[in-house]
Amino acid sequence: MVKHTLPFIASLLLVVAIVMSCRQEPKRMPDTLPDVYGYVTDIKRTANNGSGAMAVVAIKALEGVEANYDDASVKIDEHTLLEDQTGEPLTLAELREGHEIQAWFDGDVLASKPVQGRAKAVRIKR
Repeated sequence: MVKHTLPFIASLLLVVAIVMSCRQEPKRMPDTLPDVYGYVTDIKRTANNGSGAMAVVAIKALEGVEANYDDASVKIDEHTLLEDQTGEPLTLAELREGHEIQAWFDGDVLASKPVQGRAKAVRIKR
């Protein structure tokens, strides 16, 4: 009986270890140079059709501030981490034209003028 129980327990522990290692990391604000740093000039909100709120935000670069891109069109969706400058979570409904904003892209961007991409994280200064 013990001969059969030991391999079962070892297999069970292996499965638990694999499942625990596959957990997603919590969303965190990147500690790298933002892809875009500027102020919000336009917000186009899309209807919330059950898939979560979304918006496309036009960002105009701030003069003298370092970022990877100048002006940008940034898609913000339910997967985007939104925080204020103190780290407090924000909702898309709290975003307004004129806010100072830092955005980090998730994946590839469309190299157009302005650059277009989906944000993985956005920091908003109110």
